[in-house]
Amino acid sequence: MSQTKEVTILYTNDFHSQEQPVKATWVEGSPMMGGAAYMASYIKKIRASEPNVVLLDAGDIITGSPLSMLTEGRAPVDLFNRIGYDAVAIGNHEFDHGWRNAKKLIYEANFPFLAANIFYKGTNILFAKPYEIIEAGDVSIGVIGIHGKKAGYETISLEQIRELEFRNQESVLQEYVNLLRPHVDLIVVLAHQGIPAEQATEDREVVVERDFEEDVYIANQVKGIDVLIAGHCHKSIVRPYVAQQTGTLVVSTRALGTIVGYLNLKLDGRSGKIVQFTGHLEPILSERIMPDPEIAERVAYWEEQSKVLVNQVIGHASDHLTRNYFGEAPLGNIITDAVRLLAQVDCSFYQGGGVRADIEKGDITIGDVMNVNPFQSPTYVMEFTGIDLLGILEQSAALVAGVLQQSGIRMVIDMEREIGQRVIEATIKGNPIQPDKIYTVGASSFLVTGGDGFTAFTKAKRAYNTSVVERDFLIEHIKKLRHIEPVLDGRTRIIGMPEGIGNV
Repeated sequence: MSQTKEVTILYTNDFHSQEQPVKATWVEGSPMMGGAAYMASYIKKIRASEPNVVLLDAGDIITGSPLSMLTEGRAPVDLFNRIGYDAVAIGNHEFDHGWRNAKKLIYEANFPFLAANIFYKGTNILFAKPYEIIEAGDVSIGVIGIHGKKAGYETISLEQIRELEFRNQESVLQEYVNLLRPHVDLIVVLAHQGIPAEQATEDREVVVERDFEEDVYIANQVKGIDVLIAGHCHKSIVRPYVAQQTGTLVVSTRALGTIVGYLNLKLDGRSGKIVQFTGHLEPILSERIMPDPEIAERVAYWEEQSKVLVNQVIGHASDHLTRNYFGEAPLGNIITDAVRLLAQVDCSFYQGGGVRADIEKGDITIGDVMNVNPFQSPTYVMEFTGIDLLGILEQSAALVAGVLQQSGIRMVIDMEREIGQRVIEATIKGNPIQPDKIYTVGASSFLVTGGDGFTAFTKAKRAYNTSVVERDFLIEHIKKLRHIEPVLDGRTRIIGMPEGIGNV
């Protein structure tokens, strides 16, 4: 009988620069979870107690905090350097400051950023390393990174990746698996993919923004993968999922550093096949874990660099300003009002999934606004015919989860009607939208290029880049008003909504 080999894989995904613990509202009692120093403490404990430990991440380590925005991703990359990651997939948010900045982050990282299917447009030149071979004791691991083609084009502003192209991940992945398989014991894929929010119509589970269909498909179709670590979906796979056709293990944590995945593998020493595995998700409960002092000190350093700007008070909220992925929300109203009023357009739109945080009652700081909108998307002013503007409204009304936030329009949506016929009333300044009339519209470059599947925005007759980041409109609007009331004025009225749908 051949001797077995053993390796432990620790994995994360979608950290989103959450340097400090977050309130885990999805857990009973809403405990504080995550935080870079607490996550690092657990990782260090496993490394000290077990041999052959590898630490991997499936992408989106930046965007989600003022620190990330102000440093264009340098702060979270620095923290991942110090925690000691072995490899990280490139996620869509790594491009939030443009592909050139993403390239800078690749150079600054002590770990390899991996993407086997992202190329410079019109060439066969890869944007990043496709794979890394990691030696963990006597176990040799080939780690391959991929980014979903659909996720690439639908969740990244096309301006940010204009010089790049995303190719079919299945064929590229099989090529690299075949290349590496004879030379390694294990093949691990870091996959940043998933079905975007535009799929969340009522024939799907509406509380799920993205799901693992692409990951399961890849795991079943591509032969020779041992483990696939899934990112982008922001959901947990509680126990490793075994692909029926190939036996590939599919795993994922939730997001935000609140969970670290643990996967222990025992391999046949001769064949290299997995003969036994155990896996679980370790909740990073910050009240029960002592923070790692080195990482805590580094977080404090970065926070000190940004303190003056982030803590600047610009207004006051009389109550909690909330978001809603399923319809009108106080925060969505304020965001779109800001663009409509300051850009002086007839109406404005913002994607519901782009409102990344609520604003608590009390003083509003620039840091709060950065948490709400951490993106660098410039605002466009466009011209649409009334018929094309109604097309935008109908595309929004086709979604149960992902209805656009908007300002300047009063509309009624009947979710019980056929898709394409759900907008039963739509007025601007009290007058019905006229099919042949030209209307001015404000929206981010993300929507302008069809982000989140909103292809209706690509039909603009004219489009002008204001070069003003959307977040700056919101900051100026709050400064001007000073006192912010959470208001629902019925601008988007939805009837016939399926039961069980509510705020997120």
